[in-house]
Amino acid sequence: MSETAELLFDVGDERLLTIGTVVERLRAEFPDISVSKLRYLEEQGLVTPRRTKSGYRLYSQDDFSRLVRVLSMQRDEYLPLKVIRRELERSPASPLPTARQGLRKTDLLGTGDGREYTSEEVQQLTGADVALLDELEDYELIHGRQVSGVKRYTETDAGIVAAAAQLAQLGLRPKNLRVVKSAVDREIGLIEQVLLPALRSNRPDRRREGLDQLDDIVQASAQLRQLLLARGVRRLTGSDTR
Repeated sequence: MSETAELLFDVGDERLLTIGTVVERLRAEFPDISVSKLRYLEEQGLVTPRRTKSGYRLYSQDDFSRLVRVLSMQRDEYLPLKVIRRELERSPASPLPTARQGLRKTDLLGTGDGREYTSEEVQQLTGADVALLDELEDYELIHGRQVSGVKRYTETDAGIVAAAAQLAQLGLRPKNLRVVKSAVDREIGLIEQVLLPALRSNRPDRRREGLDQLDDIVQASAQLRQLLLARGVRRLTGSDTR
């Protein structure tokens, strides 16, 4: 049997994936993925699949999720592997949506927002305190809703809290993040000017075209924002003298 064959193995209650299966499942989101790249990531200590007696690699679901995270950080943030390794060591799991995961069309077009969390659950997941949640609501960065007397937050809200909690540790409170929200609001306004007629069209084909354009604009805008930020940081650190 070739190691690259697309097979699944049941080990106890766990289903393990061969390297070929992992490549096939990753290829839709990461077209440049290859067996050799997975082996290289293993050599760099970013993922440690199990081995059969014959030496074939077997990946768990946790291994697969870790690979998605590594590849997303490479693609979306252009991070070197040593930085990614440090990020994984600091935060092995990624239970909440973050900017590092990027935006996909399913995120933009979904009718719901996943599960909801109580205030206590958000605090446990993110390390945020009640004061931070209150500040984020005051500055309209998150929007909790009352359900049977209990305030609940969407997955997106929880992801925002997780990011804000990290920034708060670095001295940036929600009031400092208003500039980020204002920039995003202006960007949404520009997209609305261009695409609102298509998105509200009575013609299904025109709406589909508008949704495809929306996805393209968001992806390109996110990449542009990352590149401009990276250039600004290089200038700040003196590594870009132009």
